Amino acid sequence: MAKRGTLFSIGLLLILIGVGVTDALLTDFRIFGEVETAPSEKPAENTPQTIEFNPSKPVSITQGPNVLEALVARKYTFADVKNESLLEMIITDETPVHAYTLLHDGDRAGLLAWTESSRVKVYFLSLKEALHTSFSANVSDLIDETKNEPGKPTYNLLTFFDPAISEERLVFVRSRERLYELHIAEGNDDLMFELVEELTR
Repeated sequence: MAKRGTLFSIGLLLILIGVGVTDALLTDFRIFGEVETAPSEKPAENTPQTIEFNPSKPVSITQGPNVLEALVARKYTFADVKNESLLEMIITDETPVHAYTLLHDGDRAGLLAWTESSRVKVYFLSLKEALHTSFSANVSDLIDETKNEPGKPTYNLLTFFDPAISEERLVFVRSRERLYELHIAEGNDDLMFELVEELTR
């Protein structure tokens, strides 16, 4: 019964997020004063997304750090995963979502997923509103704030632990035109938040 209740909660959460994202997209992002860009060509189904990994490539002011370079520098190993992140489930347009299971010293450290789009502010706002309405009575360690740190771009952070939603701590970060989702395995908080610091520089 408990497992059925958890599955029901997750299903309801995904429906709420999907409705929120769809509603935000249909309003043409007026709440942010942004103009929607034309969608890119939709990739063929079941075609894996490839990500350029070039350690010599400089950090882009608009895009942020090279994600794979940051992972390799911190001695993560990783592999493609499918349908484990909320981002993969709620972003139903042509915007690609990259997702990797992260291993450190042979043990699972968590999961990292991210998307890059001019729409990430809308995705983040819709995700945050849906999550806040879906938290169980057992939610803990909730942080929802905008971070302004010297020498770094302003970024939004939402993190919490709610066993009704996930067995791992969840972290969502919007920085520049990227939206990150991290799942943190028990005992890996410091390690994974060091990665967040790198990805938001």
